[in-house]
Amino acid sequence: MICMSEENLYINVKNRICDAIFNGIYQEGERIPAERILAEELDVSRVTLRKSLELLEQDNLVIREVGSGTRICFHNYGTASNMDMIVLIAPAKNPFFSEFIAHFQMYAEQEGSMLLYVEKPHRESLENCLYRLYKRGLQNVAVWLEDLPVDVEKLKRLRALGMNMVFFDTDKGIPYADCVALDNDKAIQVIYHTLKELGYSDIGYAGWDRKDIYSISRREKAYLKESGGQKVFLHLPWKYQKTGSRFILDYMKSCGDKIPQAVICGDRENGAAVSDAVRRLKLRVQVAAVDDFPEAGRRHVITYAQNLKESVRQIYNCLQAQNQKGMEWAADMYLVDGTLAGVPKI
Repeated sequence: MICMSEENLYINVKNRICDAIFNGIYQEGERIPAERILAEELDVSRVTLRKSLELLEQDNLVIREVGSGTRICFHNYGTASNMDMIVLIAPAKNPFFSEFIAHFQMYAEQEGSMLLYVEKPHRESLENCLYRLYKRGLQNVAVWLEDLPVDVEKLKRLRALGMNMVFFDTDKGIPYADCVALDNDKAIQVIYHTLKELGYSDIGYAGWDRKDIYSISRREKAYLKESGGQKVFLHLPWKYQKTGSRFILDYMKSCGDKIPQAVICGDRENGAAVSDAVRRLKLRVQVAAVDDFPEAGRRHVITYAQNLKESVRQIYNCLQAQNQKGMEWAADMYLVDGTLAGVPKI
């Protein structure tokens, strides 16, 4: 019979080997040092090491081959785990946050899970943050990436270690995590054709200058496709996230008669800033935006609002599938429709 102190020792040694796997000291397919050498490096007995390797073998992280040693083995499939606690990593300062987490908390509670919120990391990498959670036994995580970079190799290692992951509003988790996002192409198509039906022939676009952020890139590409490659009216520099309204007002003042009849804004921040500039300058310009915002109604802005409730449901279902399907799971992209509002009657 194994006592608790011995079991903790085996787990501790196992975790030290997992550290080496996550940090890239041991590569996929590589044979780790012989038991005698590894036991000396870790300062444990060979009996303890063997027990720890057995735990890693049960998790399909290593393959022990008689006469050949122990080889690192990565897998890319779902891991059965406890879904009592789900972690959400998200940017607290994003305007969507309060609404998004409210939907998530409600749905998680309905499904018998608790939601643990972790603010988007600033000084450490996303992957290191995820690994810290994994070491605390938290294996089910939803990530709202926003502008964080992604180390795909580290995601691969996290998946092999047993982390179930779903990314929101991006496609950067593929092939090691499911991704859930607004159907951005459809959003722009619906707005563009609605403006056409309202009689606007000169339709411009206003968006951020970041091409590496999924939603920004997809929406601008969709506009260029619908407009036949028309030049973008306004690129708002990402550095003006907090002072964009002033920048856009000055920009539109300088445009004179070059302002389009209608402007599609790539998100709520651009929509709020452009519609405010239109109001201040008393322009007869129809503004439309992906995502709703508080002033949209009184400024007569056409909006295509995200269905956050459905997005949360899909994220939870993806995590559940990763837990249940095991080797049959494969990462996929799930697109969610939004809702058009504020269209004036013809």
